[in-house]
Amino acid sequence: MSSEQQLIDMLRSVVSDELILRSNQVAALDPGWDSGNTGAGVAVRPRNTEDVSAVLKICNDQSIPVVTHGGRTGLAGGAVSTPGQIIMLTDKLQGDIDIDPMERVALVSAAVTQQALQEAAAQHNLSLGIDTASRGTATIGGMISTNAGGMEAFRHGMMRQRLLGIEAVLADGSVISDLTRVPKANEGYDLKQLFCGAEGTLGVVTRAVIKLETADPESSTTLLAVPGAASALNIMRTVQQSGGLLLCEMMWHGYATRVARATGLTNVLSFCEDAPAYLIVESSLNEDSLLVLLEPFFESGDVLDAVMAKSKKESADIWRIREDSQAAYQQLENPALFDISIPLGKLDSYMQDLQQRLGQMQGDIELQALAHLGDGNLHLSMGRDDPWSDNEKEALGIAVEYGVKEMGGAVSAEHGIGLDKLDIFERNTRHPNLQAMAAIKAALDPNGILNPGKVLSAG
Repeated sequence: MSSEQQLIDMLRSVVSDELILRSNQVAALDPGWDSGNTGAGVAVRPRNTEDVSAVLKICNDQSIPVVTHGGRTGLAGGAVSTPGQIIMLTDKLQGDIDIDPMERVALVSAAVTQQALQEAAAQHNLSLGIDTASRGTATIGGMISTNAGGMEAFRHGMMRQRLLGIEAVLADGSVISDLTRVPKANEGYDLKQLFCGAEGTLGVVTRAVIKLETADPESSTTLLAVPGAASALNIMRTVQQSGGLLLCEMMWHGYATRVARATGLTNVLSFCEDAPAYLIVESSLNEDSLLVLLEPFFESGDVLDAVMAKSKKESADIWRIREDSQAAYQQLENPALFDISIPLGKLDSYMQDLQQRLGQMQGDIELQALAHLGDGNLHLSMGRDDPWSDNEKEALGIAVEYGVKEMGGAVSAEHGIGLDKLDIFERNTRHPNLQAMAAIKAALDPNGILNPGKVLSAG
């Protein structure tokens, strides 16, 4: 294992000294969700693709592991680094946001944040087509590397569907550049998709061409109290069939009340504070049209009560309860986090069965759950007073994953694999699939220097 000074001297041979961060400077960085992200102690801040190439070439020659960082908003341990490794910070990669409103595409540096691209696109009445709670910090490069999804995925797809072209640097410093700007391009293997969701294990994304969407019309926010997922899905389908559904998010009682208390927004839920679950519907329909659609659900009991935001502040308060998941997570003792996708028709029965399985486990487990309802993506957090043993953690994962693959779901929806989900991923992935992934990794990164140990345990 190389010492810090050896790593610094090596980097100084290919980039200027001001681009290198020592241990005290790395320690001053915001580590993001995981305190282990800045464990390496040495970082380099390349300015362009040429810098990235030079750094990777020498690291590959010297077998020095490199962990690439975007906005450090990942939730699966994909950016964790350790001493002897080098962190590659992509936040200073140069490049303007180049939008062509006719083509509805944007050519951007990997360092551009989601919010910056959203704001630039809005000037042309366009949208990125992806929205996440970490919009101010998450970078386009990081979103590609994790195949980010978010609340609009059921309408516009995930980052994989937004990606038209890419520039990326391989482990040996060679540059793959295919900044295609058109959706129809059948020119051999679609190399760009290898890097989408690879979490920096196959290369470092430096630039990308992103497909944009027409911006949404003015919308209204309605918060509904519902008995459960079956009712919520019926409501969602009805509003969706009207053509007016923009966003649809579900929060179960435990999650919503935890966040409301933590953020001082209990008044938002006071219209029906004991509801089993809450549904947020963002719609382009006017109030009268939406009420006509919802009336049968009030009569059937699928809607217990509802409130429509009368101002931007009221809408923002409702959405804060949905988006401030960290406020709920931080209140859990010994938290465990899961991110899965369930086919919509199985969502209600899955949640009921999961609660039964958790009830059979040791200790009083608190479950917090929310969902991107349009695509069945469930975010689950569990906590209890006593720490989890290794065997109990495994049992908890098995309880969560039970039946998911058999019903056609996914055990990792939008947060990736990283370090945290290696076990659940490998338990639920066929061996030939893992072998194929390992072969791709070996071909593009034969020395295993790119984010080792993430996604594939042997990586």
